[in-house]
Amino acid sequence: MKIAIVGAAGKMGQWFASFLHSHGHELLLIGAHKDKVVRLASTMERCSAGEIADVADTDIIVTSVPIVAVESVMRDLAPHVRERHAVIDLSSLKVAPQQAADRHLPHATYLGVHPMFGPGADSLSGHNVILAPANNRARRLAAKVRSYIQPYGPHIVTMTPERHDEVMAIVLGMPALVVATVARTIVGTGLLSQSRDVSGTSLEVLMALTDSMLSEGSDLYSTLLSAMPTAPSIADALESNMAHFAGLVRARARTEMYDEFSTLGGELAAADNREGNPYDRVYAMLEALQRYPATPRPGAAVEDPPPPSTC
Repeated sequence: MKIAIVGAAGKMGQWFASFLHSHGHELLLIGAHKDKVVRLASTMERCSAGEIADVADTDIIVTSVPIVAVESVMRDLAPHVRERHAVIDLSSLKVAPQQAADRHLPHATYLGVHPMFGPGADSLSGHNVILAPANNRARRLAAKVRSYIQPYGPHIVTMTPERHDEVMAIVLGMPALVVATVARTIVGTGLLSQSRDVSGTSLEVLMALTDSMLSEGSDLYSTLLSAMPTAPSIADALESNMAHFAGLVRARARTEMYDEFSTLGGELAAADNREGNPYDRVYAMLEALQRYPATPRPGAAVEDPPPPSTC
């Protein structure tokens, strides 16, 4: 089977090129950065670099491009895609790509797929993969994709494109808003450096997430939050709930905070279908983080505590 990957120069495009090549497929690699695509193709047998028009001679077309580029890619593919083609899009939203496919590729079988992992993943094993079929043809293709990738160990979930984007506002959008708020708050205190020098489990896990999301995903998350239909409602809910808890803090309402924290903890535990204790999971994360301890850089000034008062 010959598979075209549009966006093969990107990190996820390269990941899927490597995965599909390792399972015996012939590949056609296409991308805006021609030199990168040519170099990648030269490292694999049964692999060539090409142009959009060359997809006419393939069986499956995989698009792995930023969400802002999906519309133009679908438009460019339109003259060269045949009715026999299966087109699979890997972008992080599904409604807008589905609409673009309906406009430009109505004769092809189109399926939105969202791999919920980054290019650092060693394999599909243990990772979530979302299939988002919008019609019967897509559902049949989704069944084939499920059968193909299931032996490699992912957790596969099927949902509509609309439900996918609603869920992603929580899965991707909400953490981005939270870590941006955390970063702005802690930087504003002027105590960031000293706090990191003495951080414990909770802050270390939180800052690892904050650092990684803002340093590696600023473009992704800003794009998603500006495009997700339900992102404003999530932002409003976060603002309202933060104001609620801020009010309890200002009122020194210890009993009310304890009751709310306990109730929320119980509700989270009741809804958690994963094996293992959440506290154990946090410590497993911390053990991994300890390979990269939050120690001062060489030469960094470390503030000593003030001397005790003699008054």
